[in-house]
Amino acid sequence: MLDEILHFFGGAICHQLEDRSLMIDGKPLSVCARCTGIYIGIFSTLVYLQLFKRKVNITIPSIKMSFFLLLLMVPLIIDGIGSYINLFESNNLRRLITGMCFGFVLPYFLFPLILGKSLKHVSQPVIKNNKDMFIPILFSASIGGLVYWSKLPYYLFDSLIIFTIVIWFSLCVSFMFSRLNIPALRLAVSVFISLGFLSILSLLHQMAS
Repeated sequence: MLDEILHFFGGAICHQLEDRSLMIDGKPLSVCARCTGIYIGIFSTLVYLQLFKRKVNITIPSIKMSFFLLLLMVPLIIDGIGSYINLFESNNLRRLITGMCFGFVLPYFLFPLILGKSLKHVSQPVIKNNKDMFIPILFSASIGGLVYWSKLPYYLFDSLIIFTIVIWFSLCVSFMFSRLNIPALRLAVSVFISLGFLSILSLLHQMAS
């Protein structure tokens, strides 16, 4: 039953092609290698920001840093388009790495905006020094390596990925309820709507298959 639940929500955002998915204990993950990389990256940066930036007055990265971060998203775009139009053949390792580069960038822009709703003064960019980037990168690379070489329990990691997907969508949805001044209520509503939205997407995916 847990397998069905995980694959159900994974199907909301992923094609779930088995040959493009990483294997753990001989079983394909609920999302493909590229999506796995994206959400490993998102998870790693979110954890870092939650631990070290939650109580700091922050804003989005500087223009120079934003440009650099956006460049890190380009490899996934090139790999995805290139393989889609048969310009070259990709592989799961490349999909995983380019996915992590893409995913770890996203929270740097979203997280400060969420905090900014409740902060009166913004004093520093979210990336203040090298460790604000290198720690999430190292964290992503460590998780990615453990997954690629099947060193993590299947259900533990697969559940973590689906949990990250739900949390990420919930954070995005939370912008719709910025006027709610009760954080717990705003989170509950956002998670409920995200689960409903992901369920609809998954059902549509199943109908189209």
